[in-house]
Amino acid sequence: MKKNFVLALTYVFLMTPCLLKAQQPSQVQIPELIQLSGLVVSVDSLQGLPLVSIRIKNTNKGTFTDEGGFFSFVVKKTDTVVFSFIGYKTIEYAMPQNLRGIKYSIIQPMTEDTVFLNTAVIRSYPTPDEFDYYFVKATIPDAYYEASTRNLRKKTLENIAQSMSMDGVESQRYTAQQQAYRYYYNGQLPPNRIFDPFAWGQFFNAWKNGAYKKKD
Repeated sequence: MKKNFVLALTYVFLMTPCLLKAQQPSQVQIPELIQLSGLVVSVDSLQGLPLVSIRIKNTNKGTFTDEGGFFSFVVKKTDTVVFSFIGYKTIEYAMPQNLRGIKYSIIQPMTEDTVFLNTAVIRSYPTPDEFDYYFVKATIPDAYYEASTRNLRKKTLENIAQSMSMDGVESQRYTAQQQAYRYYYNGQLPPNRIFDPFAWGQFFNAWKNGAYKKKD
């Protein structure tokens, strides 16, 4: 009987640290994630702003608003969200610390950023003859003339055109077309264009123009 009591007491002493350790909270706290959704609008018209850049401050994570100004992505409760759009003032939105739940919605208005330029006064010559006279007498450095000649070459203009990115209107149109294409074929497979004669015509025209030639 005494031996059993000693064994039971020893077992209790050995298990006590493990039980105490299990009851202590974890030292590593996982930040709580929030599904942040909302609408970005203009203060003046209250219309949704498309393609507004939304990112988490000091990171490369973020998203863009759709054509209606709507957005939705995941953030932490401790994050600061930055809204930026060309022609509008950049806004920083700090997530509230007392949030409950895993979803949060906001409506973020943006104010246009007014830019003041220096006054430029443009005066024309009184008569066309006077303009022709000063145009002929104008001295243009040879370096400027040679640079302008090189910049107007066909190959140079083609390279510049290919390297240019889409502007805001083109990006919005492309995004709207892609979304309309997905909505149109929602729930079904999109058509395979391998039997599309128009697609084959575009391919042959590009092939004749040398678009698929191997570049050295």
